[in-house]
Amino acid sequence: MHFLWSIVVSANQDKVKGTMTYNRGDDGAFRQSIYRKTLSDIRTFGQKMPAETLELLAREVLNRLAYQVDEKVLPEGLAQNQDIEQLCHDLISDDPMAGSEFVTELRSRGVDLNALYLVYLAGAARKLGVWWDKDFITFLEVSKGTSRIYGIMRGLNRLFASSLRSPQRSAIFASCPGETHTLGVKIASDLFRKDGWDIELKIGRSHDELIEEIRESKSLLIGLSAAGEHSLPVLAKLIVAIRVVRPECLILVSGNIVNVCNELVYLMTPDALAFGYEEAEAEMSKLLGVASGLAS
Repeated sequence: MHFLWSIVVSANQDKVKGTMTYNRGDDGAFRQSIYRKTLSDIRTFGQKMPAETLELLAREVLNRLAYQVDEKVLPEGLAQNQDIEQLCHDLISDDPMAGSEFVTELRSRGVDLNALYLVYLAGAARKLGVWWDKDFITFLEVSKGTSRIYGIMRGLNRLFASSLRSPQRSAIFASCPGETHTLGVKIASDLFRKDGWDIELKIGRSHDELIEEIRESKSLLIGLSAAGEHSLPVLAKLIVAIRVVRPECLILVSGNIVNVCNELVYLMTPDALAFGYEEAEAEMSKLLGVASGLAS
């Protein structure tokens, strides 16, 4: 099934381990190239994951994004509601570019980023979820719609990033929910702190607890640790949720999962991958530099 939660910040990815390359040349415009790259990766990853994992991720996208709907600014006018309905139809149509082109049209009309995210994209996610629950659309259609929403969000990444303040040497380090091998992330936290980093260590949280704490945190850098193949669905769901609730954040994945499931983790497109401490330290420093550049 052609489906992926591929969340890219650039169309260029230099290597399997390391920091992804950021392309900031368009000065904040919606980047169709990244959108297209996301959809291309969707086809690759979708062939490698079981259907139950894909449905789990689809639910996560719809639920998390629909939750972002700002009830105070929900559209009451007929025109706005018609636009959201049109966006839904475009997102699940046979034309993969229809939804992104409609978003570009909305931007040209003067729709700001908050309204685009909190009214249109979140409203479309809510409506698609209702249609799915009522069997108005198939899983294939909803998977197309949600993956395209994600592609749009990644294409808008420069706009999210432009609101950042200069980042500090702070980060969240978290083990994947249900993970029992947590010694490595504890040691890494201690070593980073000795090197002057302010580290929030999150261990033993449920998925919802961890996402809520990340939502409330001011840290822009997030290090996720997982031990092996058993954590793939959990890690994918976690990355998806973070990208929805904190689209400005940069994510590093570390732990044995990078070694044993390198290709699949890479296809989730975190912003950096690292196996050992020295590599993680170098990559986090690079991400801090990237975040500083995006905020400037």
